[in-house]
Amino acid sequence: MRTQSIFIIVLAAVTTSQCGSSGGGGTTQTPTAPSPATPSAVTVSIVGTLGNASYVPNPVAAPNGTQVIFRNGDTVTHHIVMDNGTADFGNLSPGASSPARAAGSGSFHCSIHPSMVGSFNAATAPEPPPGSGDGY
Repeated sequence: MRTQSIFIIVLAAVTTSQCGSSGGGGTTQTPTAPSPATPSAVTVSIVGTLGNASYVPNPVAAPNGTQVIFRNGDTVTHHIVMDNGTADFGNLSPGASSPARAAGSGSFHCSIHPSMVGSFNAATAPEPPPGSGDGY
């Protein structure tokens, strides 16, 4: 009787170890976690020294985690910074693009041309500050 009990236990162990296998090889697939999503990037074109029309698009829709790239399509150098100081996109000569940075919400401007204003995730583009100098 003891040999029969051992046989049943071994048979049960072998049978359960092959559950879920497809094809007699006895290997099971371990599920893999999906790779984390890469944040998307939004490109903002600088089209001139035109107040809140200096950037396309403006306002910029950039959900949290989105990387932002500024591309200077103008003929002069610009330096884009967040108003709250959280990001500096650096000097952008004509034809250059900034490194991708997370920008979050808020307003930005060109530190060289203060009338050039824009915003991320706002309902409308901001108005240039009074007396900002560039004809606006």
